[in-house]
Order: sequence, then structure tokens, then C-alpha cells
Amino acid sequence: MKVSPARKCLSAPEVYWTLSPAYDLNAIPAELKPRLLSIAIGENPNDTSASLELAMEVVEYFDLEPSEARGIVSEVAAVTSTWADQARSNGMTDKEIMIMHSAFEHEDLRLALSF
Repeated sequence: MKVSPARKCLSAPEVYWTLSPAYDLNAIPAELKPRLLSIAIGENPNDTSASLELAMEVVEYFDLEPSEARGIVSEVAAVTSTWADQARSNGMTDKEIMIMHSAFEHEDLRLALSF
């Protein structure tokens, strides 16, 4: 299956449909909206925190081995860590970059970069 560049939400690897690895991610500064998920992913239905630690605790629910999940996290972190340079090269001003800073620069990124 060929994924539409305008709506990268589904893929068809070999036999079945799955959500793409980075579907519906929105960079929102923490000052505007807390880093919370729409639904809980762990055992506690009240914990909707967007936490790398929590995500790593439930990798098996997503049919991933811990080592595979760490590899994905490491790859995404490496790309995400260049966000400010990418933003600047695409015309964002320093003021705009500072506004977006907390959407990207947080403890989970630092943890992810350590994988």
C-alpha cells in the first residue's frame, strides 16, 4: 500500500493494517496544554501522562520487544533533538522557537537520547 503524504495514518505491512508509528502527534508547548494522552495506555485508567517511562512499561501491548522499542525511541529522539535547527532552517524566528521549546525539550527527550 502507498501511504498518502497528506494523511499518514495507516500502513499495510505484509498481512494486516496497523497505525503508523507517529500518528496524530501535535507539538504543543506545555505552557498551553499539559503533556497528556487522550486515553490511558497503562494499567491505571486514570493515568494519561505522556511519559516515555510509561510507554516503555507497556511496549508488549503494542507487539514490540523492549529492544525494538528502545531502537525506535532512539531513532525518533535523534531526529527530534534537531527540531530547533530544522525550525530555523524553515524560517521560524528565535522568538517562535522559544515559544515551542517546551513541546520538544523535556525530560522524556533527554531520557530517549540516553537509549
